[in-house]
Amino acid sequence: LLFCADLPAQTRVISGKIIDEKGSPIPNASVVIKGTTTGTTTDANGNFQLTLPTNNARTIVISAVGMATQEVDINNRPSYDITLRINERDMQEVVVVGYQQRKKRDEAGAISSVRGRDIENIPNPSLDKALQGRAAGVVVVANNGIPGGAINVRIRGLGSFLTGTQPLYVVDGVQLNIRNDAGFTQSNPLAFLNPNDIESIDILKDAASAAIYGAQASNGVVLITTKKGKAGKTKFQFNVYGGIAQPLKKLDILNAQEYAQLRVEAYLNSSPTVTPTSAKRTFLLNEVRISTPTTISDKSLDSIIANLPTYDWQDAAFRNGTIQNYELSASGGNDRSTFRLAGSYNVQQAVVTKADFKRGTVKFDLMNKATDKLTISTSVNLSSFEQNLPFAIEGSFLGSPAFAASTQLPTSPIYNADGTFAGIPPNNLPGILNQNIIAVAAFNKGFQRTNQAVGNIALDFQLTNWLTFRSFYGIDYRLVQGKLFRDPRTPDAFVRKGLGSIQSNWNTNLITTQTLNFNGTFNDKHKIDGLLGFEYRMETNEGISGSGDGFPTFQFTTLNTAANPVSISEFWSRFKRMGVFGTVNYNFDSRFIVSGIVRYDGSSRFGANNRFGLFPSIKVAWNLDNEKFLENANWLTALRFRASWGQTGNDQIGNFDGLGLYTGGLIYNNSGGITFSQLANPDLKWEKNQTINLGLDFGFFDNRINGAVEVYQKLTKDLLLAQQVQWTTGFSSFIQNVGQIENKGIELTLGGSLLKSRVPNGLNWNVNFVFAYNDNRVKSLYNNLKELPGDPATRVGKRLGSIFTQQYAGVNPANGRPMWYDTLGNLTYQVLARDRVYIGDQQPEYSGGFNNTLSYKGFTFDLFFQYEYGRLAQDQQVNFLIENISRLNAVQDVYEKRWTTPGQLTSFPRQNSVGTESKGSGALTGSRTWFKGDYVRLKNVTLSYDVPASISKRLRLTTARLYVQATNLWTASDWYGYDVEFLGTGLGIVPQSKNVTVGLQLGF
Repeated sequence: LLFCADLPAQTRVISGKIIDEKGSPIPNASVVIKGTTTGTTTDANGNFQLTLPTNNARTIVISAVGMATQEVDINNRPSYDITLRINERDMQEVVVVGYQQRKKRDEAGAISSVRGRDIENIPNPSLDKALQGRAAGVVVVANNGIPGGAINVRIRGLGSFLTGTQPLYVVDGVQLNIRNDAGFTQSNPLAFLNPNDIESIDILKDAASAAIYGAQASNGVVLITTKKGKAGKTKFQFNVYGGIAQPLKKLDILNAQEYAQLRVEAYLNSSPTVTPTSAKRTFLLNEVRISTPTTISDKSLDSIIANLPTYDWQDAAFRNGTIQNYELSASGGNDRSTFRLAGSYNVQQAVVTKADFKRGTVKFDLMNKATDKLTISTSVNLSSFEQNLPFAIEGSFLGSPAFAASTQLPTSPIYNADGTFAGIPPNNLPGILNQNIIAVAAFNKGFQRTNQAVGNIALDFQLTNWLTFRSFYGIDYRLVQGKLFRDPRTPDAFVRKGLGSIQSNWNTNLITTQTLNFNGTFNDKHKIDGLLGFEYRMETNEGISGSGDGFPTFQFTTLNTAANPVSISEFWSRFKRMGVFGTVNYNFDSRFIVSGIVRYDGSSRFGANNRFGLFPSIKVAWNLDNEKFLENANWLTALRFRASWGQTGNDQIGNFDGLGLYTGGLIYNNSGGITFSQLANPDLKWEKNQTINLGLDFGFFDNRINGAVEVYQKLTKDLLLAQQVQWTTGFSSFIQNVGQIENKGIELTLGGSLLKSRVPNGLNWNVNFVFAYNDNRVKSLYNNLKELPGDPATRVGKRLGSIFTQQYAGVNPANGRPMWYDTLGNLTYQVLARDRVYIGDQQPEYSGGFNNTLSYKGFTFDLFFQYEYGRLAQDQQVNFLIENISRLNAVQDVYEKRWTTPGQLTSFPRQNSVGTESKGSGALTGSRTWFKGDYVRLKNVTLSYDVPASISKRLRLTTARLYVQATNLWTASDWYGYDVEFLGTGLGIVPQSKNVTVGLQLGF
């Protein structure tokens, strides 16, 4: 009895609530008595209850994912309300490094991480564009502004001529097919994924980290981890946002009178026999279709021109689109099973008609601890998205609004007086651009639909307390279907009475991975972990297509109503890849870390003599902050040095590039025939990327200042190139491994807390700066060549995509003719190929981003800038607008700065109706068409308000958040065209948009 009476005096119960700096509860936070393993976790509302087994317990330790760990002294109070702060640069955070998760502090490679909260609710259908400027050394360039358009991500520069330059994407362990399988528009293999379902993105930038993926990792690896369920009461999250998409800008082009003035000058400058009166009459007849008597006076002609209306084709072709997004998720579970179910629906209207995007997704994740040793988990993402078809993705197509809206003659009407479309066949519009692009967009129709399933199932079996077997199976299945109908009322299909086309493409990508994972500790100071694995991947791609013309009326659009079958096509292709791999990580006393990786890979894509290759790597790290000589350095939070070396491969080539091939579909002697179409190369193998990386991570003053510096050298060897052969062989070239490219550079990530409040909901100001410099050089080519035949842009000692062209010298002030410098530096009107010189590069030297986040009393203001510097670009859309032939509309600079009188100093030559002056070169030759592509863009601005927990609770909500967000809001650049941020020629592309959205997030 005395013993039992004494027991309550030795124990007591405390309770409390864990919240973040915004007052929101933190579920699943750990509350542990310091120095013991006794503890508990918070529930869905952040509440906890803990029994203290002894009166000697004086301190509890509270921790949660993404938050700074905090120690709280225990006194006689029974309840404790504790606020945790976000730890943006916690060196203990977990990163995915390939087939396993590890603490970032235990990793020695070059890994950049982007958290899901950093790209939350950004209105981009695909997550790749949301990565811009957020990871050092990762350059994301838009092909165009088509929602769901193609992906272009480069990690640490270009390292290939012929093979793909995109990284390997892995979503929850499933390696994705990254091809553009679209037949009528562009497709993005990441468009299936709702960005708000992402938990984290880890980017493996150095070969030492990526070597675990072997022959497919030369361009880096992007590991995407999606959100999963957590134990606790079922939580629901609802998110909705909507807004508008606006054109970034409209080009400042000429009105009818300005265009008439240029055209008249062009006629006068082209022939000495042309008079002002005859030039004006010719202009009215050819461009406006107004016939004037030969006796009409010059003054009357001026009056007619002065009264010509101006038709704004840009205003008609571009519009304000709308953005809508709806999401609902539920997650929860217990200590045996967890789940998450999420659905979303997204609709985006592009700023150019007939390029809209709709997507619906359903995502389901389940984890079940079947026994104490067996855990089963699965993740399934089902997606269906549809894209309307613009007339063209790019190019100078007369019916394309993206091309012709700015170049169309301002004197051409859009509508007739009765409201019908003007310029409908057989009466097309005057001038070269004789199609009514507004009518074409209205009459033509088409869509592309992608149904995609990405899923996996995994079994984890605990063999011993230090050894686990994992069996993983994944699939990436994609069906892309398209239908296009060219209406017989449009010029392109008028003669053939309509043209219909269909296309279907199936891609089945299967993968399985079997791994043994081990983890052990010896004598408290020696830790070893790693894995051994086997992987097999098989991808099958097949498709059919067909077309027909001769439709009885525009109301009939299906191919079975076409009178004439035009074409039919079918293909089938497959490749297989197999590899065995292993990694070992050794940690001594949390001070020294050594890791080794080796992978032996085989691929069916390469020659019979080189199907397999070995890809090793080694990484080391030294955690200096754990050394005794720094234990009293209170100002130092983290300091670690990293070094790595590794090799990876690039197999992004055709499935049969190493084989000798025949092709069919030919007719020989009135029978089906075949012909030899490709030379075999049994020695063909993958490109090898060898990278050396040095890194330094640091954190000072409780991580108030933190960051990382990386220095690297990436050498790509055995480049795949098409080497020329004699035509007498029947072929022009064959692919072989020759040449080298080097990328080297420096990367800096710097973060800091400029203001850090000591009280909850106080004023906080966090900044993060990302900077990268990359120097790309061609080191060698085949046969000791200094440049590729016929391609001076590929030259030893220069960057890939270097620009070699004639140097423009401006306009001769005496006569207005364009001039250039020849090879001797003399002025000339006519240039030769030998006069070409190096003027710059198409790859940016510098890239990065700058983020500011301020928070106070529930309000958060986030400002994110992204930038690129050091490249030249050629916008061929602008080239059409600055030519001196005045056959199309032009930008205002052509009108205001053109040469008109002797002695005038300008770079814009005089107008000429035939374009090129006698015994001269075209005015668009040489460096005149290359412009600086430098820019700084306000990529994202967000203002949000988190409703206090006290108010949310009254509304029966766990969280409530209101926000307004803008993307591409402002750009600092001297760029002429619609958008400085593009990849390619910029000709006739659908430009990106400026978006403003308002949203609401609710948790209950």
